[in-house]
Amino acid sequence: MSLSAFMGQRPGSPLLRWAAGTCLAMTLLATPAVQAQSADVFGVHYVPSLEVEGQTLTLNGTGVAYRALAKLYTVGLYLPAKAHQTAGVLSQNGPKQLRFVLLRSMRVDELGKLITRGIEHNCSRPEFFSLIPAIRKMGEQFSHMRRLNAQDVFTIAYVPQQGTVFLINDAPVGAAIADPQFFPAILKVWLGEQPATTDLKNALLDHKAQPVLSALE
Repeated sequence: MSLSAFMGQRPGSPLLRWAAGTCLAMTLLATPAVQAQSADVFGVHYVPSLEVEGQTLTLNGTGVAYRALAKLYTVGLYLPAKAHQTAGVLSQNGPKQLRFVLLRSMRVDELGKLITRGIEHNCSRPEFFSLIPAIRKMGEQFSHMRRLNAQDVFTIAYVPQQGTVFLINDAPVGAAIADPQFFPAILKVWLGEQPATTDLKNALLDHKAQPVLSALE
């Protein structure tokens, strides 16, 4: 579509709504690299281990995500064994979890766009197209929610023999999404070659607090 045709769209048209959502997702993905402090810096404590499906998961790392200087959420990565490289995370069998604690309210569609765009940035085109059915199922589940509030815990869990499960405050949002490639693709949103932010990726892989910038204190 030409620029003139795009600019000629009526306010509120589906195309402009799509463009606005895409710009928001790109803003979330392109946040400056200042956001990798440990979650403990902001008073969010992640327990060192979890019991899931009869297996102990270890806290691999925590970090904090920002948009500009606004704190959005903390995230903790739980794995069967410690890993300091993305390949080591992806190669592990067994349950895994990304646990987010919201630091401010956030629309669920923002999170859905963030995940979708992050998957697209870290997958080949054939891989992305193969994941579209799973992404659509995620969207259907998210459509039943409107907003995540501050202090809500949003979990993305991989359950062996079942698939990817989304939970809010430990209550499942819907049925497991069975595609075995879906959870690794979600992990790459934060741990892939084009992560949400490099500092946050490093914090999740190393479990080391980054220096707190004086401007943020």
